[in-house]
Amino acid sequence: MQRLRYIALIVWAVGVQVHEIPATVGYAVFAATWLFEFRKITVNGLEKWGVLLGFVGWSLAAPTLTGNPPDGAGLARTLDWAVIPLVAMTAETLTALQWRTLAKATFITLAISCVVAGLQHFGIWPAEAAFQPWLWTRIPFHRVYEPIADSGRFMGGGLIFHRLKFAHVSGLVLVAVLVAARRSEKKPLLIACGVLAFIAVWMFPYARMGAVAMTAAVALTLVLISPSPRLAFLTSAGLVLVAGIAVVSIAPLRDRFAAALTDQGSGQRSQHFNAGLEAIRQFPLAGVGPGQFRPSKFGPPDMPEHVRGNPGKAHNEFVSIAAETGIFGALLFIGLLVSLVRKARVAPLGALTIGCIALFVVLSLVHDPLFQAPFSMGLVLILGLGLGSTTQAPEPTK
Repeated sequence: MQRLRYIALIVWAVGVQVHEIPATVGYAVFAATWLFEFRKITVNGLEKWGVLLGFVGWSLAAPTLTGNPPDGAGLARTLDWAVIPLVAMTAETLTALQWRTLAKATFITLAISCVVAGLQHFGIWPAEAAFQPWLWTRIPFHRVYEPIADSGRFMGGGLIFHRLKFAHVSGLVLVAVLVAARRSEKKPLLIACGVLAFIAVWMFPYARMGAVAMTAAVALTLVLISPSPRLAFLTSAGLVLVAGIAVVSIAPLRDRFAAALTDQGSGQRSQHFNAGLEAIRQFPLAGVGPGQFRPSKFGPPDMPEHVRGNPGKAHNEFVSIAAETGIFGALLFIGLLVSLVRKARVAPLGALTIGCIALFVVLSLVHDPLFQAPFSMGLVLILGLGLGSTTQAPEPTK
């Protein structure tokens, strides 16, 4: 059973960078293996995860009892958080060899995805018609043919064929690369992989907030893992400077960031946001139910059709959670993040968890990253690995 669970963990880690189907298969098989060890779960002390269980319980029970049960996507997104303790308990049993194998599979996938995103960005990629026979897979091949102004470039989406998912998930994995580099003998390879990912997220998908959130997470992670705070600060400042120079010097990228200051260029985020606030006003106690928030239900009559047709995002994760689970549910969620950070402070790989929470929080200010299933599954996986790490994880080179 443990071997199957470990294989599922690898499929899960690779899958979140490739497609929702393999990610879900790995996730589901992993969770299913724990059904046969329910006693082990309870013996290991679920009371240590009280805030997490409280958030999941409230999010599912409170809206249901008030007549707003979650839909399938909302249920899955909420239950993702309940898997963190299972990942943490699994991580506690991994040997150093298993950690290295998991890291190798994850980081090789990241590197390949970044190269693919680069090829897509520069148009060194088959014509869209070449993927017609594969449309039955529901892979969004068309997403990597979105042009960038008049530059002759395109918004690359890597192996996952979606620019935002590529940027967001790659940011999570980059944090893992940094933490692994601190504890590995193969620092040059890992540093090269990290540099490639950093450049790829900034240059290829034109995912504005994804790049900013990644940079913030990288800066914080470097400070947490570096033996020299001064060196970490200077390195982080250098990365921010490089990113700033890229934005200023590359006209299409500069235009993308400038457009974010306008409501139209930001995708009418203000209207999504206001719809979320209206949902909170109407359902302050228990919310409308996970997955049940729709801007069309809470917007003005003159709301643009493309905003009205949005499947359910306030463009602010915390507002969306409050709309779905009520104000108390949102407070529980914030308490959950704080509790995870407190646990991470005493874990050997706690910087992995803290860095990824930082990325998630910054990203959540203008996005709903949990709406993307690969990101949601990838986030809880990496948070659990960071919390469950032990001395079995590879140690830094002496």
